[in-house]
Amino acid sequence: MTEKEKEGAGTEDFDELILKGGYYVDKTDLLQEIFINDLSKNLLFTRPRRFGKTLNQSMIYHFCRLNYQNPGDTSYQERLFLDNGRNFKVAGEDFAQLREEYMGQYPVVNLSFRTVEGTDFISALDVMVNKITDLYENFIFLKDSKKLTQARKASFISDYEFLLSAGANLEKPEVLARTVRLAGTFLSKLCPMIHREFDRQVLVLIDEYDVPLQKAVVAEHPYYEKMLDIIRRLSGSTFKQDPDPWLLKGIVTGCLKISHQSVFTDANNFRSIGMDNARFARYFGFTGEETHKMLGDYEITERDEEVRDWYDGYRFGPESIYCPWSLMGFCSDCVKDPQCEPGMYWVNSSGNDILSLYAQSCDREGIEGLQKLVNGESITVNLREFSTYPTLKEGMSFEDFMTLLLHTGYVTYDQDSKFKREVKLKIPNREVHTAFINSFSPLFSKDNPAWTNLAVELLDSLLHNEVDQARILINKLLGRYISFRNTGYESYYHGFMLGVLGLAASSRNIELMEEQESGDGYSDIILVDADHSTATVLELKSAKNTRVDRLKASEDAASQIIEKNYAESLRHTNCKQILALGIGFGGKYCEIKSLGDLAEHVSA
Repeated sequence: MTEKEKEGAGTEDFDELILKGGYYVDKTDLLQEIFINDLSKNLLFTRPRRFGKTLNQSMIYHFCRLNYQNPGDTSYQERLFLDNGRNFKVAGEDFAQLREEYMGQYPVVNLSFRTVEGTDFISALDVMVNKITDLYENFIFLKDSKKLTQARKASFISDYEFLLSAGANLEKPEVLARTVRLAGTFLSKLCPMIHREFDRQVLVLIDEYDVPLQKAVVAEHPYYEKMLDIIRRLSGSTFKQDPDPWLLKGIVTGCLKISHQSVFTDANNFRSIGMDNARFARYFGFTGEETHKMLGDYEITERDEEVRDWYDGYRFGPESIYCPWSLMGFCSDCVKDPQCEPGMYWVNSSGNDILSLYAQSCDREGIEGLQKLVNGESITVNLREFSTYPTLKEGMSFEDFMTLLLHTGYVTYDQDSKFKREVKLKIPNREVHTAFINSFSPLFSKDNPAWTNLAVELLDSLLHNEVDQARILINKLLGRYISFRNTGYESYYHGFMLGVLGLAASSRNIELMEEQESGDGYSDIILVDADHSTATVLELKSAKNTRVDRLKASEDAASQIIEKNYAESLRHTNCKQILALGIGFGGKYCEIKSLGDLAEHVSA
């Protein structure tokens, strides 16, 4: 493999990848599955982002696309798929029928909605208008057709000229209304003309159909219903229940399947091919065999175990699949440094706000579920079908959230899980596990007001011997924030309290002393408020997760303060009040035993 081929990895344009000598994992047999082996009129492929949907759509486009200037000329496809020295599967004898019937034989309308977004509906529609205009320009030669009627050509020219100026005038009601109508029907107007011009059916490819819906939900000024109306009109007018003779096949991709009733109401039945489908499992992402070959090609086979730990673990049908985006990124980096550390590729290819947003608003069920995932466990959930694109802004059940995480690639099916209804889900690999941890870390920072406010309240209650309030606050903090760190050991609770109180103490001019030598031992934590001449000694112990055990642990901790004389170190300070508290932890709860004020006893 050449250095040029190694460094050419990463593009999602099949044409560019092959002609420029980039590295390509051969998925060309997908063409046979789609066009010869599958009789469905319309296919909807759902996979997480960056798992090869766009590259596969590009491959299909370049394989089938008719030479509009010289129909019948397939030299372009021969150069891409046959005579490139790569021995693609599609060049084999078993694919002769496919090549004869489909290679360079059909007009193709190829449309991607990946970038259709905006702060409001008008700005998103403007992006969509530009995409439609570009598509019209690909077929601008239709205006000179000798096969189309003058009426059809006039309509085509009128629509095209309108689109050219529409973006700058969308604030005008009449322009906006016509643009919305055209956005929902342009394929059903354009494709019949292409069909008549070439007397061949039209292949329609739509990539990332659900991105405009997702972006509409999270926009500064949400516009979901308006965008849904366009996508629904477009699907209904293009993929009709009683399809027009011009349609060869529709192939649509996305991350999330919105229910048929919501998006594809008037469309011919789509065959939805999700992660549970066995026949199409290996066409999105890389199998273990493909990955092993790639590491050999890049001369880094010794990194196999590392790569498996970081990027494998997705279960598509019976296959264990590696994340292709991350694997290509890692291999490309290894060209310059064969010893480079595995990095965050897939999780950094777009924002991971979905994790931190949910963690800040979820209930105890959600917290406990996320804890199990972070601990490497599987969780059982009932998968949901979404009637609208889900939004965290309006709150979301844990099972809705887990279904969303499954479709977007943050969790995957466990090896022994079913694929329908009640399933078992887990974090697939170290890269995604790291994303979970990184997304939750801001919850513990001074930039999180909720965390900071609770920490300050707890500090005040401990310095004023408000035992019940302190217990309530600690339990609240444990219930919400403990779940993203390792638990079960006394050292954890010690670190947890240091983290909480350290943050608050630094903002309130309170001195915090850890493992301070005092009396006959080392106290866990001492808080000193010099401005008010007060201090609080804290001793922490862990126990089993029952109230009885937590109470006993708190009493043992309080007794240890007296037995070890931990307040002794405060004898020569100006503290007029020295409080002592024993705290017993178990699970996500605590109990507190107060010894009251020890100042008099210490001074004696």
